[in-house]
Amino acid sequence: MSKRWMINFGLIALILVFTYIGNSFDLRTGKRIDGDTSAESPPTVELAAVQNVSIRTAAANLVLTRAGDTWMLSSPIGWPANHANLERVMDVTRVAGLAPLPPDEVDLDKLGLQFPQALLQLGDTPVRFGASNNIGQRRYVMIGDAVYLLPDRHLPFISQGLLGFVDRRLLPAALGLTRLELPTLTLSATAGDGWQIDGTDGLTPAQAEQLIANWHQLEASRVKPYQPSATPRQKILAQLPGDERIEFFVLSIDPEIIIANPRIGLQYHFSADYYYQLISLRPDETPA
Repeated sequence: MSKRWMINFGLIALILVFTYIGNSFDLRTGKRIDGDTSAESPPTVELAAVQNVSIRTAAANLVLTRAGDTWMLSSPIGWPANHANLERVMDVTRVAGLAPLPPDEVDLDKLGLQFPQALLQLGDTPVRFGASNNIGQRRYVMIGDAVYLLPDRHLPFISQGLLGFVDRRLLPAALGLTRLELPTLTLSATAGDGWQIDGTDGLTPAQAEQLIANWHQLEASRVKPYQPSATPRQKILAQLPGDERIEFFVLSIDPEIIIANPRIGLQYHFSADYYYQLISLRPDETPA
């Protein structure tokens, strides 16, 4: 075996050793973090009972409220939330079977918890995100009064701010919809929970229903802050129950579709292939 291969194997072995140390020991105290079970873990937060969530970072403050089975952003905008990302963050409290750091080893300032990078409030339970231990990809997290060294997979979602917690669909079904005025056709809800196409021949109610379903279900590949300087190419008007109206701007069709919602200050990016799924219909189109 060549000398170079021996050096490479040696480096790999060192990496494995340091990773093990980072995962098994508190580098600030030199003590094991997963072998001491003398400290009793507090009860896991009952997430199903949580009705309000707030997230505070240096860049953003968010407030979310549960409405039945739906989570809604109530600040800084009023809009449905991204359930998947919120559930990933709330999962931080599932620490059953993990032992917290002994209280006599906790220095909030040294662990970055005196002035945390983010503060998550789950109902009555505060969760603070402190410093990372650098090697084991773990972070000091304070849940209530207990401090844990947990895998660092929650703070990246929190750091996305509003863009990480807003629903990526144009009109989530929870909002309701009674009429959609597109550039070339108008879709209106019927008394039997169906849809009809106004003023256009050669199209079927089934096609209208599929297009409405797309507005309720298709998720944008990304969501960005709305750029007011962009000149709208077309406008789309959505009418919700109670005669509430939301105006959308079509900013781009190619190389990607960009549909802005100025009311909440966001724009949604879709593949250009979605033109006949979101903005128009073809007479020869067969709904999926």
